[in-house]
Amino acid sequence: MNAIIVPGVTDLNKGDQALVWESWRLAKDTGLYDEVYILDAGDNEEERELLCKQSEEHGFKLLENILKHPRRGQHKSGEHIKESKIELLKQIKNAAMDFKDTRYLIKICNDLEKVRKNFDEKTYRTVKQFHQAKTIFVKGGGFIHAYGEKTAPYLMWYFLFYVRLAKALGKKVVFLPNSYGPFIGLTVEKQVRSVFGKLDLVYARENVSAQSLGQLMGKKIPVEMDLGFFLEKGSQEEAIKILDKYNLSKDDKIVGVTIRPWRFPGLSNPEALYQKYINSVADLTKHLLAKGYKVALCNQSLGPNSHEDDRNAIKDLLAKVKDPNMIWINENLSCDILKAVYSNFYFFVGTRFHSIIFSLTSLVPSIAIGYGGNKAKGIMGDFSLNNYVVQIQDVQSDLLIDMFDKAISEYDTIKNQLNRSMGLVAESRNRLIQDIKSLYK
Repeated sequence: MNAIIVPGVTDLNKGDQALVWESWRLAKDTGLYDEVYILDAGDNEEERELLCKQSEEHGFKLLENILKHPRRGQHKSGEHIKESKIELLKQIKNAAMDFKDTRYLIKICNDLEKVRKNFDEKTYRTVKQFHQAKTIFVKGGGFIHAYGEKTAPYLMWYFLFYVRLAKALGKKVVFLPNSYGPFIGLTVEKQVRSVFGKLDLVYARENVSAQSLGQLMGKKIPVEMDLGFFLEKGSQEEAIKILDKYNLSKDDKIVGVTIRPWRFPGLSNPEALYQKYINSVADLTKHLLAKGYKVALCNQSLGPNSHEDDRNAIKDLLAKVKDPNMIWINENLSCDILKAVYSNFYFFVGTRFHSIIFSLTSLVPSIAIGYGGNKAKGIMGDFSLNNYVVQIQDVQSDLLIDMFDKAISEYDTIKNQLNRSMGLVAESRNRLIQDIKSLYK
């Protein structure tokens, strides 16, 4: 029997790539499935090549995506903090058309002939694969949240579409460890309750989200580790080559840094908050450089849109700090090689949370700057690292500097704590595999 992993893989985002790859490996390790397909994330051939090439090169079998992003692959390079009203109106128009079409598709999806007559060949092929699949896995991550945006109702529809399709076809659905909440916005709670009430297995990846979703659903949500914790690091030889290219070595006491553009959804002053964030990280890096550390800026995500391209934020930071020991590792590395690079760092300061997971599982003490729901706060709390996480809107220069100095003073304690925690990783993965197997006993 076959399985499908949704939503689509985005190779440019290395955290997302790790989650999809590890979802695939988890499904295969159950021994239940002959083939496990990964949904691609491209809206057209050019974007598919950009977003899925590394996954294809790793041998994964891809399934065509049938629900386009309302942006339709059109990304404005200058809008990584705030999107223009014209672009937003275009997306609203596209979303309205997509909602109408996909709602009808779900209505007729059990009749493949009707699907063939009413939709294009690509949609027919993908729906046919859903007919043939036994289980639909929703990859790990943190995308089930809304902040009360005007777009929140469609946002929930968009993210839960493939789950609705799977349940309409009577498939088993496993929602792998995710972060959930907040659920603010018109119809958001109703949609989440409606869809999640029909699922076969649902996991949160930290306790804050388990409580948030559990309260909404009126039941206990089990907690298992984010699938990024299961990623095995790639070639150390390849990682050393990357460091050599940038004149870095493990002896340099490198502090890795990831930053990202962020639009501060639900808050009224995104531009000012973004500048405060960048200025605070700039002040921290000056503090690190003054203490003799080398700072390595890393691309954890390169797109597909400007808001998801960390290089835009890195350029903003480099405009404020110019120092020969502040080095931008400007590469498009696969997730496993990127983790291998991080394993050579002395310390890590990450906004992209999977950069923090890659570093923590490499036993590199870290500070997390949280955004987008409960993930950073929840996971750092679960690792007893509550003192080393701050939400992006609350970032201040002095706070980051004090956090870093405190972490260095407790460096060995944190490292030992991380080492003890890693024993829990294999246990969590084994529980997930056994739970999935139990669906078919």
